[in-house]
Parts: sequence; structure tokens; C-alpha cells
Amino acid sequence: MVENMITDKDEIVKNEILFQAQKLFQQYGLKKTTMDDIALACGKAKSTLYHYFTSKIEVFDAVVEMEVINLRKHVKDKVEEHKRMLDKIKTYALEFHKEAIHKVNLYRIMKQDFIAEAYAKKHFFKMMEFEQKYIIRILEDGYDSGEYKEINKEDIPWIAEMFLAAFLGVVQYTVEKDGFLNEEKLEKTINLIAPRIFC
Repeated sequence: MVENMITDKDEIVKNEILFQAQKLFQQYGLKKTTMDDIALACGKAKSTLYHYFTSKIEVFDAVVEMEVINLRKHVKDKVEEHKRMLDKIKTYALEFHKEAIHKVNLYRIMKQDFIAEAYAKKHFFKMMEFEQKYIIRILEDGYDSGEYKEINKEDIPWIAEMFLAAFLGVVQYTVEKDGFLNEEKLEKTINLIAPRIFC
């Protein structure tokens, strides 16, 4: 019982650190934010931060992971509102794009404008591996229901990978344009292209 209370309290403190750190990283970026800044924003001693995290990079990792989890939850909730595979794929592309651009720290990972390229790639490819599995699941469900008939089931993994690669090109393009892309045009493009690939 006591252990659970400690765990719950620890979780509350850790979440508060991440919440404040997220705001600071969004405003100032990784380089300009210090552990002193995070401690001050939380109203905690710096030693408290080091009880939960060994370094600023570890805090940033946890913040990015939190943003990825929130992005996935948002996208999954929107996708699961639909029954047809094609609607799910179109919703996935639109919602992932919009949310990725608005998650500032995740956006910076994709832009790779302020941290080591190898560090950014580690996060990026880990995220993409998960996204590919999710798209495979959507396509396999469409195949099993008879909606996606024009392919062999064993081809689904590479189709999902190629779709993701092409789609991420659009996300990367938006990132390089400093987050601006006409969402109406993006939606029209998705509505035009998706039926030609996934019917």
C-alpha cells in the first residue's frame, strides 16, 4: 500500500517535471533550456530533477516520448471512428500530419535543426517502425474484410512502408517550410491519391 502511494506521488512529480520541461523546450529549444530552468519552473530543487532524470537529454527524451504517445492516441482515436479501410488511411494521413506539426519538440526532431543528426534519427526511425506496424494492421484488416483485394497479403508490409515513406516526404516538406502547408490542399491530395493506391 505504501509502495503504491510512493509510486503515485513519484508519477505526479515526474509528470509535472515533464509538463514544465515541455513548455520550456517548446519556447527555448533543447540547447537554451537548462536543468536549473526546469527546476525553477517546477518549483523544485534541482536535486529532485536528478532523482528522476540523469540529464537534460533524458528529460527531453521523455518529453518527446510523451508527445509521440499523445500523437498516437489522437490519431488512433480519429482513425477508429471509421469502419472502411480507405477512410481510416485518409484520416491517418491527415491527422498524423496535423498533429506532428503541432508537437513542437517532435517537430524539431524531424527538422533536425538543433541536435545531433544521429540522435534525431534514432527517435525518428523508432517512431516510424511503430507507425508502419499500425498501417500494416489497417491494411490487413481491409484485406481480411475484402475491401483491399487487388494485392497479395504478403505484399502489405512493403506497401505500408512505401506509403509511409511517401507520406513522410510530405510531412518533411511541411517541416522544412516551417510548419506551413495548406491543410485544405493536403486533404484534397489525400482524397485524390489514396483511392488510387488502396482500392
